[in-house]
Amino acid sequence: MHNENNKTIDINKIKNPTEREIILFIEQKQYCRYGDLLKSLHLSYRKGQELVYSLVSRGYLEFIGRSSDLQLTAPLKHH
Repeated sequence: MHNENNKTIDINKIKNPTEREIILFIEQKQYCRYGDLLKSLHLSYRKGQELVYSLVSRGYLEFIGRSSDLQLTAPLKHH
C-alpha cells in the first residue's frame, strides 16, 4: 500500500454506497483480484468496471503492477 505524504482516504467523502463498499472490501483484504471483487460484491462486469475505474481515476484505487490485483492508494481514515 502506498502512503505518500501521509495521505489518507476519507471514506466519508465517497458518497456512492457501492464505491464505499468496494473501498471497505479492499481495505479488509489489503488487496483483491478484480474478478474476485466483482463476484464477492455481486456486481455485473459492466457496473464493476464503471465503479472500479472511477475509483482508480479519482486516486482511491490502483492496480498492482500489470496484474488485475487492486489495492488502496493510501490507508483509510476512519472517524
